Amino acid sequence: MDSAFIIIELDNKANIDEKELAYRCSHGDPEALTELYNRYATKLYSLCSRYVSNPSEGNDLMHDTMLKAFERIKQYRYVGKGSLYAWLSRVAVNLAIDRLRKGIRMEMVDVKETFPDPDGFDPSEACNSIPIDELQLMIQSLPDSKRVVFNMYCIEGYSHKEIAQRLGISEKASSSVLSKAKRMLSKMINDYYNRNA
Repeated sequence: MDSAFIIIELDNKANIDEKELAYRCSHGDPEALTELYNRYATKLYSLCSRYVSNPSEGNDLMHDTMLKAFERIKQYRYVGKGSLYAWLSRVAVNLAIDRLRKGIRMEMVDVKETFPDPDGFDPSEACNSIPIDELQLMIQSLPDSKRVVFNMYCIEGYSHKEIAQRLGISEKASSSVLSKAKRMLSKMINDYYNRNA
């Protein structure tokens, strides 16, 4: 199978709502646990892949997320449709952040440092002509600290204050790391645009 992970086949359970699914998982129902995995593995893999540098690490992080979710499912509280995936995604992001803290030291950049765009290049205009898969590869190629801060701020919607608290850095450092990440992405987009224009 070409997929980075294998979805376990299950003959029914597709119609169970997420509140019931979580309840049954919290009581150790093996079929419900399998359904939880089948239902959310692909979306979680996509999320996890944004925080790591290669598909294998994304797969590992997704599996670790599922294992942690299985262990902590009793902590989940249903607050409406979509809340189960929101809870799972927080588990995934927290695990990604824990890996970052253990594996690297945040790269601090002087917040006053500026990164003018070369030749007035506007990456937002060029993005419209770049396939989404290419953009994802560019984000994945960022160094760990920049990739995580970029994802948390630009994709997950965390504020610099929240990022600072979760990563144990200052808000200025978060802002600075984000600026450098955007600058690096701008250069990659510019290079891609020049190669394919």
